[in-house]
Amino acid sequence: MKYVIEGNKNLKGEIRISGSKNSTMPILSACLLINGKVRLSNVPNLRDIKTFFKIFNKIGVNVIKEADSTYIIDSSSIKTGEITGDDIERVRGSQTLLGALLSRFGSVTLPSLGGCQIGARPIDLHLKGLKAMGAEASFIKGAIHLETSKLIGSHIYLDYSSVGATENLILAACLADGNTIIENAAEEPEIVDLINFLNKAGAKITGLGSKTIKIVGVHELRPINHRIMPDRIEAGTYMVASAITRGDITLQDLSVSDLTSVIFKLREVGIDITILNQDKLRIKMNSKPLGFKIKTMPYPGFSTDLQSAMLSLACIANGVSVINETVFENRFLVVPELIKMGAKITTNDRMAIVTGVEELFSANVVAPDLRGGAALVLAALAAKGESEISSIEIIERGYENMDKKLQEVGGEIRKVEDCK
Repeated sequence: MKYVIEGNKNLKGEIRISGSKNSTMPILSACLLINGKVRLSNVPNLRDIKTFFKIFNKIGVNVIKEADSTYIIDSSSIKTGEITGDDIERVRGSQTLLGALLSRFGSVTLPSLGGCQIGARPIDLHLKGLKAMGAEASFIKGAIHLETSKLIGSHIYLDYSSVGATENLILAACLADGNTIIENAAEEPEIVDLINFLNKAGAKITGLGSKTIKIVGVHELRPINHRIMPDRIEAGTYMVASAITRGDITLQDLSVSDLTSVIFKLREVGIDITILNQDKLRIKMNSKPLGFKIKTMPYPGFSTDLQSAMLSLACIANGVSVINETVFENRFLVVPELIKMGAKITTNDRMAIVTGVEELFSANVVAPDLRGGAALVLAALAAKGESEISSIEIIERGYENMDKKLQEVGGEIRKVEDCK
């Protein structure tokens, strides 16, 4: 499939933000720790989530769709901690199954992890922490195998504030014997959402949103209802969509407190942002943005997942912008595609220097990864003429109904079969 986009339109209207993909994945893994029916609402309708549900069905987890974006997850009859097949290799969020299944069964086997090829995302921090809790690790035919007679609480320091490793260790520690302390933990809002879910279920976790997380192991967790937090990356993407098209978009059902860095940066380049409520923003722009500098960092720094969107905005800004990517080494795979649209970008290792042009032009381009694909959609919305974006399946891994949401605010975008 591909998107066909007629650009150079001012987007105006309202968009509702979906539930967070990056929060849903670890919370789905956490459901495996609970004997009984967990009710999750605000679950986004995404390819990765559907693949996750397929994996659940294979291992005996009962997934029932109760309503749009609401599911009942019942892992009472889960059969095994061994996962096979190539489905999981396409879902990066599957790494949190390690901690959950290890805790549930005392052993877990997981194929090599997938996701976008935006750089090295080593599993060594996950394994180091789980080994400290009593697990033994090995690799069998390319799959990770972990085994333990009993998980024991431990004091763990992460060499890097890894989101996935932090989540895995939290999941493993909830039902472990004794206390676990995670130092240099990641602070992302999605981790806070995971901890809130687990604490509601009976876990004893403190240090939410801080570098030090403490977990007191408990004997069991109970079934609960939980609403997935809003997707801050989707919200940030549509904020840039309004800015790049000189639009006037109101975003609803988001969390303003999770968007501080992007709000400040967009205001800095001349975009009018009005906070209407803690779950509602209006983003208005009637001129070209100013050039800017950003440096991606772990939360609360500027998110690497929004760097590609800002790269597109820099393409039409007045002056020179400098973007320094410190998280993933391959975040600039989209640059050649943007250059096809008339962008002036040079890259040097992890830095991109962008000289803004008067306007972008239509082109046939290919989405290289999830966030790079979203950046191409933004560029096409601002460009003169009709653009085609191929490999949109990658984009749909992380954006729910992107074409429909953009149509609702005046975007001329349609999804068609790719004849190639």
